[in-house]
Amino acid sequence: MITGERMAAVDANAAALGVPRKQLMESSGHAVARAVRDVAEPGARVLVVAGRGNNGGDAFVAARFLDGPERSSGSDRDASRSGREYEVTTLLLGRAAQIGTDIARENWDALQRSDYDTRAVTDSSEFEPDATALDLDEADVLVDAMLGTGISGDLREPAATAARAINRA
Repeated sequence: MITGERMAAVDANAAALGVPRKQLMESSGHAVARAVRDVAEPGARVLVVAGRGNNGGDAFVAARFLDGPERSSGSDRDASRSGREYEVTTLLLGRAAQIGTDIARENWDALQRSDYDTRAVTDSSEFEPDATALDLDEADVLVDAMLGTGISGDLREPAATAARAINRA
């Protein structure tokens, strides 16, 4: 596991080398998408639970890579898939207006402008076991991108309830 201090040093080094933050987020999101592809076959249901920081921004990029048009692999796919590689739903924990960085907001907005399955979850009760709005058990893969190295203290809502729900799934 990488510490927050070490990650800050990596980010600072990348900036010193002239690597734009946007490119770092694209690379991170692509790596998350590759990790999902390593464990799930095309057509799998992927649920991305994203926070309002740069981890969330990475997740928005991953959703775009996973839910984009399938590559020309020659494989037979169900025509009802509409050219999608994976069935991705992206949940933002909180309100979009509270997304903490411009880059993360830009990636959320890109999902919103396109035909992606997204929604903001502002009520933690949606993650309660008896809630019907979110069925985490239906997902083949759950991507937890709620929090990153900037976390301190106890989890706050809706992340605390979401974390418990993810652990139960």
